[in-house]
Amino acid sequence: MTTRGALASVRSASSEPVDVVVIGGGPGGAVCAAELARRGRRVLVVERETSHESVRMGESLVPASLDVFASLGLIDRLRERFVEKRGAWFHDDRDDKHERFGFEGAIAPRFVHAFEAPRDELDATLLERARELGAAVVRGASVSRVDLERAPREVRVTLSDGDGPPVELPTRAVVDASGRAAVVSRARSAHRPIAGLHNTSLFAHFRGVERREGDQEGDIEIVILEPERRWGRAPHVSEGPSATKDPVEGWAWLIPFKDGRTSVGFVVQSAWIRDARAAEPGADPARLFELALDRAPTARAKLGGAERLFAPRALTDFSYSVDDIVGPGWLAVGDAAGFIDPLFSTGVHLAVVGGERAGAALDAALATGEVTASSLAGYASEMRGAMRVFTDAVRAFYAGELASYLFAPNKRTVLRRSITSLLAGDVMGDPVWLRDVAARVARMAERA
Repeated sequence: MTTRGALASVRSASSEPVDVVVIGGGPGGAVCAAELARRGRRVLVVERETSHESVRMGESLVPASLDVFASLGLIDRLRERFVEKRGAWFHDDRDDKHERFGFEGAIAPRFVHAFEAPRDELDATLLERARELGAAVVRGASVSRVDLERAPREVRVTLSDGDGPPVELPTRAVVDASGRAAVVSRARSAHRPIAGLHNTSLFAHFRGVERREGDQEGDIEIVILEPERRWGRAPHVSEGPSATKDPVEGWAWLIPFKDGRTSVGFVVQSAWIRDARAAEPGADPARLFELALDRAPTARAKLGGAERLFAPRALTDFSYSVDDIVGPGWLAVGDAAGFIDPLFSTGVHLAVVGGERAGAALDAALATGEVTASSLAGYASEMRGAMRVFTDAVRAFYAGELASYLFAPNKRTVLRRSITSLLAGDVMGDPVWLRDVAARVARMAERA
């Protein structure tokens, strides 16, 4: 479908009311659209790009997302396209410690595996399913204006493609699934950096990286970096009199794909990037990647003579929270509702789970005739709770507290299962174990 043809089809159908316009065709937007469409709502997805970006963070899924995929009838399709991920390996290159958490060890798991999925393929799969379920999809067009003055009675969305005249479309609600652009949520609510999470990611794909065999072939590998000794160590949130454990200054991921490629990336302090560039003026992302790799012997050993498939890319200061993710006539999902950190694979998981819950919440609100902040409050509360647990866990990891638990030789069985459930993404609802582990990581984060 061309952009001009897509906008022409929107014009020809303009007399038919659109219940919801979804801005963005990534995981959050696609799942939300699919959920609304299968509930009988008329949905239009507007995706700016003509094809999905081939390389992005968020390539490792977690088992708790599979409940959503199962409800959309996608499990067999995902299994055909992607390698199964049955656990997570943690390596501490500061102390040569290694520990595996298999998802079968979680508390009452419905699924004991997830998938490792290149984002272009995953995003295309989810948007394909939304279309199959009845959502209309416009690619290569953008939303140039969202008029919420008449909300919650009506929202008016203006579509543009830079070629033909813009199209103004009335709708009953709009979903901001536009990622970091956050075209609605940035205009309606404050976006705030998350304290202590001022990091930069460096990542690339390789072919020929050593990987595990059998049931562990798809395991993600997370490597805690050695301290920087070549120049002054960057300050960290957990340093000072409150620090009780050695803080984590950075970590690496290795994510194996079904086609033999492996995603390799680092999350390091942005202050370390500045120090590195002060020591080596002009250091580009490829050089910074190598400097980070020097601090990860486990990752370097696995790379060996692997072929790098493209120059490393960098993403800086990506952690932020959003004050309000719902309002009259709108809600935000995925990165438009905030992003924490690649650790624990939370980004895509919260987008997928959030997309499902957003679809259900909007359907219920549309049934009452009022898409208001109060009618969407349940969705907002649930997503804030999940964000809070993951944010505390991430900050506790960087502070060194949670990292020390991961490698403790005498972990109690219940605590190990709780940590495994957290790694599996099981943070929705209010079970006793989640309250316990949430309280633990909150205390750890407070000491950071």
